[in-house]
Amino acid sequence: MAKAASENNNTPAEKDVQDAVADIENCYDKLDTERGVYMSKCKGIRGEMKDHYADASNLGISTKLLKKIIKERELERKIAGLTEDLEADERSEYDMLTDKLGEFANTPLGAAALAKAKGEDTLASVGA
Repeated sequence: MAKAASENNNTPAEKDVQDAVADIENCYDKLDTERGVYMSKCKGIRGEMKDHYADASNLGISTKLLKKIIKERELERKIAGLTEDLEADERSEYDMLTDKLGEFANTPLGAAALAKAKGEDTLASVGA
């Protein structure tokens, strides 16, 4: 015959369940507070950026083109960061492979070939 739920040793105590839920909900509250602080800081920085774009526009600089240049420079920094942690022998091999690929290395197919040669997961390496 099965034991009653109150006799079952595998059942957590009601207070333990309530405490666990309260603790986790408290953590979510803390996350929401931190998220609000973060969003507030971001709002200030984005406002500052908006002012800089407006100043540039007033100087006759195309805002659309300026945004594209900023994005391109950001992506170039990310690309440079992909290889900066290579060890000397890996860097040498990487340089050799890119030289052999020529301009082909700058295409998605070339990037996949480089990743395959380095033994990386090709889809993850090329951002797919």
